Amino acid sequence: MLDHVSHRVENDDHELLYFWALGDLHFRAEAQWNALHTQRMQPLFQDLQRVWREEEAPMFCVSPGDLVERGSAENYALAKAQLAKHLRDMPFYPGIGNHEFYPENGEMAIHPPEDFTKVWNKPPRYFWLLNGVLCIMLDQPDPWVPEPMKINPVYFSEESLSFLRTTLSQHPHHTAIVFAHCPLHNTVLDRDPVRNLDDDSQDTFFYVENSHEVRAILAEHAHGALYICGHTHSGWGSPNLIFTETLGNHPVTHINLMSPWYTGTRGGPRLDPATNQWEYRPDAPDIQSSFAIRVYRDRAVIRMRHHPTQAWMAEWTVPLQPASSISNNK
Repeated sequence: MLDHVSHRVENDDHELLYFWALGDLHFRAEAQWNALHTQRMQPLFQDLQRVWREEEAPMFCVSPGDLVERGSAENYALAKAQLAKHLRDMPFYPGIGNHEFYPENGEMAIHPPEDFTKVWNKPPRYFWLLNGVLCIMLDQPDPWVPEPMKINPVYFSEESLSFLRTTLSQHPHHTAIVFAHCPLHNTVLDRDPVRNLDDDSQDTFFYVENSHEVRAILAEHAHGALYICGHTHSGWGSPNLIFTETLGNHPVTHINLMSPWYTGTRGGPRLDPATNQWEYRPDAPDIQSSFAIRVYRDRAVIRMRHHPTQAWMAEWTVPLQPASSISNNK
């Protein structure tokens, strides 16, 4: 196995939450794509069932956006059916990413957030409370605004910022986790900027342009602890994959979820124009991972699972500002 593995903290006191986070999944019903995708995802889902059976099942799973490659009804139906099959009755919290807006081939209009809500029975932004922890899911803005058919910079709307601020203010005694599709500026970086191996949080469209406003809100609320996102498909070894900074007078840790579908700018599905066939190109190294996260009063323990080898690959322990009073809200 690769290195970067820290010593595991065995102290199990005051555990508040144990959940599993999956990066961008990109389900698509197109036959060739689905065949490659099913083959790629098989080790992930088989290993998740194994580790949950042999060790412990998490309280829920979460995936902050790009669950589908395009926002068509067929792709949503496939994603929902596959996740129901593999996650079974485990609670699942989805987020909306930029790909949920995209039209499938032959469709004439983008998919509005209402399509996401219809499928998952969740609004694009929402929160839930569990064991003294506040979980906030933020919404990805429409990628075609303000200029249609152009890659626009990502700005959280005033409504999203207000939702974040208000929700944090209403639950001051809960350790808070923010989920969003897009990372904040200057968090996860490229493995090799000269060769552009990764999309990263210094590339337009791959970071939140008004990150300073998000950071200002988090700085005002000492219980804001984790910011968990995807979007970049960062490869293994990307600097600041897990990154802790101080905002206000407390630590905030950014967790960038690697996509189990593909990582890096050179990996993933490619359509061969000569044959009109999809082919899959693995990243180097080809790491297929997801993240198990345990939240305590004063720290979070983040473990990365490499599914093809059925092994824990890396672990980080990051500090949290203890909430002054933890209530048992469920």
